[in-house]
Amino acid sequence: MLSGALTGLIVAWILSLFGFDVMTIDAAKEFGYSITINTYYVIFIVIGAIGGALKGDD
Repeated sequence: MLSGALTGLIVAWILSLFGFDVMTIDAAKEFGYSITINTYYVIFIVIGAIGGALKGDD
């Protein structure tokens, strides 16, 4: 689960190098959700942790 969370964080960071974080935040605003860059990273960490738990890591 921890390795999944770290993988999610690394993926979020790599995607943010290409502006995906800004695009995701703007898309959330279109649907009426107000998220910050911190929320963006937490979402990826949670998705990675869930994926790691389902995969059976750690």
